[in-house]
Amino acid sequence: MRTTVFQRSPWAALSLLLSVPLLSLIYVYVNRLDLPAYSLETDLDRQIPFVKIFVLPYLGWFAFLLAGFVYLAFKNRAIYLRTLLRFNVGLLVCYAVYLGYQTTVARPEVADVSWLDHLVLLVYNGDEPVNCFPSTHVLTSYCLLRAFRETPGAGRPIRLAVTGMAVLIILSTLFVKQHVLLDAVGAIAVVEGVYFAADRLAALRAKRNAASPGDPAFRPMPDSL
Repeated sequence: MRTTVFQRSPWAALSLLLSVPLLSLIYVYVNRLDLPAYSLETDLDRQIPFVKIFVLPYLGWFAFLLAGFVYLAFKNRAIYLRTLLRFNVGLLVCYAVYLGYQTTVARPEVADVSWLDHLVLLVYNGDEPVNCFPSTHVLTSYCLLRAFRETPGAGRPIRLAVTGMAVLIILSTLFVKQHVLLDAVGAIAVVEGVYFAADRLAALRAKRNAASPGDPAFRPMPDSL
């Protein structure tokens, strides 16, 4: 089977990561729209305290994604390419939801009296409290967690580290009050939906390939007929 340059070279494969910031331009656009926004906050969300230390894993999301994809690009490019495709499809689903059903989240008042407060305010000032359901922070973290679970070459310590960091990032979206519980649940549901659809398409492709022209059922008719 002929392979592409993206399958042969980890550096070429990594260039495809540029698709993520390109797609993020859609987020920037939607973030500036003045759309009616709805709250999905529940009583349980109101019981979750604001814990500013969680701004650290929240901001660590960027490094987590980059390190995870770089590792996969060198360790298992098939899983890397498959994960990146599903990752981008999931982002597009989120952006489509934002355009059709905008949600918001109530943020606490934060006094700028410590370096952690300053980091939280940087997050708040750089991102409008909209585009919440589903959470892209949760979606992308959970997607990477799923990828490492199916990477045979990743040892147990690496899988535990990825799982631990992904869980911290998901929790950080709640404790920093950037998202509510339904935002996280919705994001996980999107990832599972994308994986389910991808698995179904792969099964259909395998079934079609099994019934290829080489199959006796598809043997060409003799020219004399």
